[in-house]
Amino acid sequence: MGQADRTVALLERLAKSAADPRPLLQVLTPGRVAVVLDTVIAGEPQAQLLFSFAVNLLARLYPIVQSLEVVAPPTAITTRLPRWAGVTVDEHARRLLTALNPPVRWTVVGSLQRGPDCALVVGTAPAPAAATVFVGSEGWLASASPVGPVSVGPGVNPIGAYAAGCLGVGEVCKRLLERHRELFEGVPIIPIEWPLVFSTFTYRTDRAGPNPALPDTVDLRRLTLVGVGAGGGALAFTLASLPDLRGVLRLIEPDEVIDANLNRYVWADAEDVVTQREKAKVAAALFDGFPNLVILADPKPYHDVASSLGPEDYRYVVAAVHSREARRELQLETPMVLWDAGATEHGEFFIWRMILGSMECMHCKHPPGQGDPERDKAVQLAQLLGLDVATWLRKVRDNQAFREEEVVVIAARAAAGGISIELPMPGQRYDDWERLQCGKLRLPEVDEEIPFACAPVMAGVLLAGEVVKEHYFPDAVLDSYYWNTLLGRFMVRNRPYRRRPRPDCSFCWDDVYLAQYRRRWTDG
Repeated sequence: MGQADRTVALLERLAKSAADPRPLLQVLTPGRVAVVLDTVIAGEPQAQLLFSFAVNLLARLYPIVQSLEVVAPPTAITTRLPRWAGVTVDEHARRLLTALNPPVRWTVVGSLQRGPDCALVVGTAPAPAAATVFVGSEGWLASASPVGPVSVGPGVNPIGAYAAGCLGVGEVCKRLLERHRELFEGVPIIPIEWPLVFSTFTYRTDRAGPNPALPDTVDLRRLTLVGVGAGGGALAFTLASLPDLRGVLRLIEPDEVIDANLNRYVWADAEDVVTQREKAKVAAALFDGFPNLVILADPKPYHDVASSLGPEDYRYVVAAVHSREARRELQLETPMVLWDAGATEHGEFFIWRMILGSMECMHCKHPPGQGDPERDKAVQLAQLLGLDVATWLRKVRDNQAFREEEVVVIAARAAAGGISIELPMPGQRYDDWERLQCGKLRLPEVDEEIPFACAPVMAGVLLAGEVVKEHYFPDAVLDSYYWNTLLGRFMVRNRPYRRRPRPDCSFCWDDVYLAQYRRRWTDG
């Protein structure tokens, strides 16, 4: 496996023909991108946050991006960067890229050395390419423009800065992919033509709404984050970029970092892969330096941790997991506020805020029974490779490792059926094994998407904003659903709206669970 595997697999899915990846790589060559930090605003904390995040994202997008020229002055860092910190901005960029060790050819320079195919500019520096995207951020506002510079404001707000990074990098990808539109027939790849302003506070696409300053210290109270992947990790990274945090943050995640996921794990690098570091512990290290924040890292599946959680652990919960069953298990504990996020291969990102009884719940979104893709997949795996459905469901749901006796059963069934697959190794996790099959493991009734990398990251950034708003700007919290896209046409008229409980939901209308919710969070 390699860092580019998931991006290549996504491009093959989007392409008209799923052929050998080498012609696809050749088609996208040379993929030269420059990201430029204007010296005039290089000392602004918001500019440094935006620039750092854009470099982070672009370096992970090979083979869309094949050559990355980072233009950064030796300006002192004036804000908190959770990992790969250095004394100056250019040193920070080198540390990030060295630790990530991407397949992208990269260089960090003081001035542009050659003309790129596409450029991303933070500030008012001149456009270095015909296809240039300017990005900026003022507080909660994220801006991108293909026609001229946009402003970068004072102060520190990583939510607005990182959302601007996602917007800008999405626009760069669109401009590189649009040149090969015939290859991606039917895929909505629509670059913006005019300046775009997106408020991560109101989700409006204008400057008309409020844009309040963040508090100097953000108290998370007691936040439980279940799932530290693309979205959950981006949420953690965004919170860790705030100047000061306090409270208790519990991180629940059983998996280790693998290189195939580095295309969307903005909080991890190649060194984490080599040392097989657990995701929960990698994310916990982002928060080093916050003396008033307690981090509880649980490198286990949620259901193995649930018995040790107290009522306050369910006051504020983020369900950043890929399993529908895990989401439903979390809902059974009736959290006071439950957040969720999602993303698709066409670049859509989705976020939810759920209040039991007034908004749709996890059982509304993911009703159990027929049509459950995890169970459907487990059934097909059982039929194809032996083992029982319950065993495969645990593998799919919890990314459970294979035991030696299970490998023996799979090997015998594969040999008897003439199935050409790479057998799992004892101790190997399900996801790692599945990605090695390279199309050999064919489950015709299951069509799992590989999200466009920036989309789950954007969802995680916005959820970090929702956590902050929950405590400090309660009148601005999400009610209860928002979606948009980074690959198609950004929907300027989309607004958050409430998705009410389904009339036939057996959970939302259950008197026992509603009474439990009121007893925990309302009556007292």
